[in-house]
Amino acid sequence: MKKAIPVLLIFCLSLCTCDKKAPTTPDLPSIPDCERNNTATVQFENKSNSNTTYDVIWDGSKKTTIAPGTKSQTYTEAAGQHTLQFRITNTNRGACTPSSPVLAQCSENLYWCTY
Repeated sequence: MKKAIPVLLIFCLSLCTCDKKAPTTPDLPSIPDCERNNTATVQFENKSNSNTTYDVIWDGSKKTTIAPGTKSQTYTEAAGQHTLQFRITNTNRGACTPSSPVLAQCSENLYWCTY
């Protein structure tokens, strides 16, 4: 009978040990960075017929300079209203009418000037 106790103990322990896996979190849909950060992208193009180089002024600061027939890199900006001016490079002379674009969240935007 003494041999039966260890066997019985092993049998009870095998019933108590569970092969349960740790609970997993369900797969959540991936949220795009533009939604998480409330951003959009902008790019600028120089469609000048007069071989003029432009400075792009975005929200009061020079963002980039673009040569005739070229596009800028793509920038990530906050969604919402901004100010935009194209100026003839190294002057305060506007090349096109200033504007106030409103960027929608996750939108891709291209602005150009054809002075």
